[in-house]
Amino acid sequence: MSEVIVVTVNEELQKLFSWIKLRDRKAFETLYSQTNRKLYGLIMKIVTDRDIAAELLQEGYLKVWFAADRSPTTYPWAWMCQLMRNLAIDHVRQHGRHHPIFEDTDILPEVGKEDETDAAAHLAVLNRCVFLLAQEKRQAIKLAYIHGYSHEEIVERLARPLGTVKSWIRRGLKELKRCMDT
Repeated sequence: MSEVIVVTVNEELQKLFSWIKLRDRKAFETLYSQTNRKLYGLIMKIVTDRDIAAELLQEGYLKVWFAADRSPTTYPWAWMCQLMRNLAIDHVRQHGRHHPIFEDTDILPEVGKEDETDAAAHLAVLNRCVFLLAQEKRQAIKLAYIHGYSHEEIVERLARPLGTVKSWIRRGLKELKRCMDT
């Protein structure tokens, strides 16, 4: 009887990162081919401009290549998502928003079966918990943490007092934490 070995996507990415740290170009190409579509989708949810998203994706992969030796080896997928998200938010903060209408979409890209790692499962739970928030809390949190708006910009955008916006964000984050812990 042959033994079945199950390798998670996270373990595969960890192996790729260990090779990338040694400057293995083939491993980097494999990493890119396995992750670029989802990371591009993540960036697009923030900047909404295809050309800019493509540039930010390329910049992100350059950072992955040059920072691979400093990247956390436990959850490389989560690290890459955070890196790309930060690049996109930084771009929005520096160059302004590209869409005037707030879209009520999922906070994170859809998770496929091939990505069923601990990090991907965590992201799916986060999306579910965000969906359970009241509309105003969800909207304020998305504007702040996904689109990079300041409190003052959210106040202007939602036409609500500063105290109300801060309260929605604070209470919404507490609800998210409770939901994520259950």
